[in-house]
Amino acid sequence: MLPVDDIRKKLLTQRRDLFRQAAQTEEELLWFQSDIESEVEERGQEERMVQLLDRLDERMKAEIEAIDRALVRIDTGQYGRCEQCGKAIPQSRLEALPAAALCMACAQTGEKQALLRK
Repeated sequence: MLPVDDIRKKLLTQRRDLFRQAAQTEEELLWFQSDIESEVEERGQEERMVQLLDRLDERMKAEIEAIDRALVRIDTGQYGRCEQCGKAIPQSRLEALPAAALCMACAQTGEKQALLRK
């Protein structure tokens, strides 16, 4: 398994990068909005832009929350165990997704259930 300190550093780097991306996005969006504001005339286009921005913010927020939960699991000694079934999460999954809280089987089951609810 990856040393916990390396995982913590990787998670903190991802977290910092997400905050940095959000700041850059906000700067770029302010520029974008001021540049095309006179061109946006239909309310539907404006609402669509707001919805897109909301999704982007929610995705970033969800990633940061997942990283924070993983850091808590490291501190409490629960990191690397599936939150649902309690089995060990394979090292390859943790290397690819350090904030993973579920093993592949539980993650796939959750995705299938979410699709059925739609």
